[in-house]
Amino acid sequence: MKYQKQLDKFENYFRNSEKEAGNEAIGLEVEHFVVDSKTLETISYSDEQGIEQILYQLVSKGWKEKKEGESLIQANKDEMVITLEPGGQLEVSISPHSTIADLEEKYFMFLDELIPILNQNKQLLLATGYQVENKISEIEWNPKKRYKIMSNYLGEKGKYAHNMMKGSASIQVAVDYIDEEYFIKKFRITNALAPAVAVLFDNTAFFEGEEYKDHTIRTDIWSNCDPDRAGTIEEAFASDFGYRKYAEYILNRPPILLKQDSKFISTGDMTGREIFKDQELGQEELEHLLTMFFPDVRAKNFIEIRMMDSLPPELNFATVAFWKGLLYDKSNLDEVYKMISDLTYQEVLSARKDVVKRGLEANLGKYQILELNKKLIQMAKTGLSDAEKEYICPIEKLINKNSNPVGEIREKIAQGANKHEALSSLILNFEVEDRGEE
Repeated sequence: MKYQKQLDKFENYFRNSEKEAGNEAIGLEVEHFVVDSKTLETISYSDEQGIEQILYQLVSKGWKEKKEGESLIQANKDEMVITLEPGGQLEVSISPHSTIADLEEKYFMFLDELIPILNQNKQLLLATGYQVENKISEIEWNPKKRYKIMSNYLGEKGKYAHNMMKGSASIQVAVDYIDEEYFIKKFRITNALAPAVAVLFDNTAFFEGEEYKDHTIRTDIWSNCDPDRAGTIEEAFASDFGYRKYAEYILNRPPILLKQDSKFISTGDMTGREIFKDQELGQEELEHLLTMFFPDVRAKNFIEIRMMDSLPPELNFATVAFWKGLLYDKSNLDEVYKMISDLTYQEVLSARKDVVKRGLEANLGKYQILELNKKLIQMAKTGLSDAEKEYICPIEKLINKNSNPVGEIREKIAQGANKHEALSSLILNFEVEDRGEE
């Protein structure tokens, strides 16, 4: 297939993904660690009471199973899908909804089903950005065949590639776009603000079992993973950015692997453009290509925002409220777009390094990140309905203290708390009936 026709395919895909004004929804994915309640060591897929057995227990509660060969790798129920990250991290994906309350209801349904199983197993569900006890070499790979190919490929590209795959956990917020203009604005805003938002929702106090002294390890890990598919997308800052430009970003980089006849095959360093030069690029192949790139922000049939650490429930929904208030309110969208219009790709790259060293005290272009985040939160609040303003309060309270999630954990450590005590607010194994008091 000729390159121009490949680009046309992508452009048509994005246009067909546009939503009608007023019908936009917002989606959420949350990754978690399952750990031993005493040692905080990770629970592996193949353990006696490991991740596979936990999935089987969910299946016994009415979740529908999906296997790869003989291995159970997925379960779904009521607009929720549980999938596994390479190190066995449990990810729940919630279908897009128009209100934050609907997302919250689904997420707590997931917890209601999962937590009793973990309590029985003497295990904990932990919401943090990185494994708190194990070193990356100690963590078992889950049995998904695609991850073996990816681990071999990415292991040669960056020193933290395997840390990204097996050790990290995040949340991802999915937002809709109604046309290409809105796509451009939302995509450029989220790319430009990525360093500021990463440190706003930084929730990683431990790395490779030891206390982590710098900031937003997630940013540092992705900066040392694979430059072809991670970090900030330079094309997002181009004057001609749009659907076609994003297609160029995808097609001119290697996708690592493809699925053929129910098997995954390595494609090495061949780009998507080269792979499909002599074969048809169908819908399934196109959507696969889109999933094989992992920048801070990526496009599928929605825009996926990916720079935030895994967080406890109240902060998960503060994150959703933050993005909803900024990106779904037209006046806020236009104002933030003006604010970031002068930011360059190089300034964002510089900020990515600065936030790792200085956290909230870092700079993003002409903006001091602490003050920028305070302004953005207030703007987001004005863009939310009265019923949804409360969702942003948890992160508002933190930033008004000149702090963030990891800052609260470090404060506990400084006061003499042990690891269990410091992480207590990130453990989701509260009693279901007491949930409202948490």
